Amino acid sequence: MQEQTSIKIQGLTVGDRKVYQQIFDTFYHSLCLFTHRFIDDLSVCEDCVQEAFISLWDNREEMASAAHVKSFLYQVSRNNALNHLKHERVKSEYMAKGVQELESQVCFINYVIEEEAERILAETEQELAPKCREIFKLAMQGKDNEEIARLLGVSENTVKTQKKIAYKKLKQKIAEVTMLLLLLNQVVGE
Repeated sequence: MQEQTSIKIQGLTVGDRKVYQQIFDTFYHSLCLFTHRFIDDLSVCEDCVQEAFISLWDNREEMASAAHVKSFLYQVSRNNALNHLKHERVKSEYMAKGVQELESQVCFINYVIEEEAERILAETEQELAPKCREIFKLAMQGKDNEEIARLLGVSENTVKTQKKIAYKKLKQKIAEVTMLLLLLNQVVGE
């Protein structure tokens, strides 16, 4: 019996897929039941065990005995299950924090402002003539009039005039959002 076990281990260490399949068939069900002690979701348990077998394959050359293989599979399955539980706990904590933030009036208003600002900038940009749009984009990137003029090969006065046109359109759109924010502030404040 000992000789047959060592042959299996030798077969595993040299990458014999039949031996690997035998080990998988022998331990898979038991390992799933074992991880089920930690995790209620059977499909997650199966994932943890499958990852343990992948790890066994990756580390097959280090296996010295059948007991080593068995111990390795149980330890890796347990660690995978515990890592899953830790990940779920972190996700739950993050979600709880996110809910608290969303419930906050300031956070809600800030999210609305951010989304509306992005929408307004994109909408304004699309409504501009091509040259004006280029100037507007560069200005939004923080470039000054001189730099924009140099990059586009136009005069600084052209840049100033086109920026004035873009900012006028932008101001009109901001006025629309101001009313929305006032209404939201009233609703959230109630």
